[in-house]
Formats: sequence, C-alpha cells, structure tokens
Amino acid sequence: MIRPAQRDDTAAVVALVVASRLFEEADSSFLNELFTDYFDSKSSEGHSLLVDDHDDVVRAMAYFQPMVAADRVWDLTMIAVQPDLQGRGLGAKLITSVEDSLREQGGRLLIVDTSSTAQFDLTREFYSTQGYAEEARIRDYWADGDDKIVFRKHL
Repeated sequence: MIRPAQRDDTAAVVALVVASRLFEEADSSFLNELFTDYFDSKSSEGHSLLVDDHDDVVRAMAYFQPMVAADRVWDLTMIAVQPDLQGRGLGAKLITSVEDSLREQGGRLLIVDTSSTAQFDLTREFYSTQGYAEEARIRDYWADGDDKIVFRKHL
C-alpha cells in the first residue's frame, strides 16, 4: 500500500536507500538528518515522502519537492525500491502515485536527476519507460567521468 511516510518509518527508509545503493552506509547520518528535517519542517513546505508498505515493511520510497523558483515544477529527489523487489512494478506504481499527486496539486513538470555511470543504466531505462525524456546532461557533474543526466516529464 502506498501511503505518506510517518516519522517512525525513518530508519526503514534510510536502510532502503542505502540497500538500493543510492547512498553509501557512510551517508546514513546525512539521510537521517534529511528525513528528520522533512518531518520537522519540510513537509509543511510542500515536500512529500511516500512509501510502499506491505505487512509493515517499507519496500519502496519516493521523496519529491517543489522547485521554489519555477512555475509548478517538482523535483523527484529520490526514489528507491528494495533490491530484491526491483523489476516487479513497485517503482512504476510509486512514480505513478507521485505523478497523480502532483497533477492533483496542479503540477506541470517533474524533473529527475541521475548519474551516467553503468550502475544507473537500469535507472535511466526505468525513467525512459515511464515516459521521461532526457532533457540535459552536465558533464563530469558528480565526479570526473560521471555526468548528471536530467530527465523531465510534462504532467
């Protein structure tokens, strides 16, 4: 079941993000701070954190936020699915929920940043199959040889 995250989901969300290799274990304190800030203040600023929960286990998550200086543009800051469940439609179901929520709020565009490395080949393929188009590439953004790829979808 897709639902808004609760504060007591924080540890499970952090573990999921690390397990999916979006961040390293060493980044756990940063992630804990990010999600604590979400519950303390960012949710009142329009940020959203959704989770897919099955039998009280968080299987997937999506964090998205409005781009303050743009007209009805949102950023999908991160989306992750439990590694052993990837490729089974959970990510598609979750991103559809994000898009539906944003449409209801009058959202116009959803932007996603990702990496050009081979580790993210399936991620880029996922966005393409969900109707996202590569809009921009910033060479060597994340590191030398690791470009930032920006995908967009008109809602």
